[in-house]
Amino acid sequence: MKLLVLHLIAQQPKHGYEIIKEISDLVGGGYSPSAGTIYPTLSWLEDMGFVQAHMTEGDRKQYHITEAGNTHLQSQNDQVKHLLEIGR
Repeated sequence: MKLLVLHLIAQQPKHGYEIIKEISDLVGGGYSPSAGTIYPTLSWLEDMGFVQAHMTEGDRKQYHITEAGNTHLQSQNDQVKHLLEIGR
């Protein structure tokens, strides 16, 4: 889940809700991660320095990938490709 979330944020900065929706769309609506799964994942990614949260209107956090996050994602490229193939 962590790599998938990081991959989605690398495509474009996102709010937690957008990540939940994109994962659901990616797997054809058969699975929708809960907020209880996504937000701890985002916190972990932030603690690791892979993403940074920026406040937007309405005090919502939008997550942006960092250089460390890009480096980690590139090092895990084969795993990310595998995850994306499973979702199809």
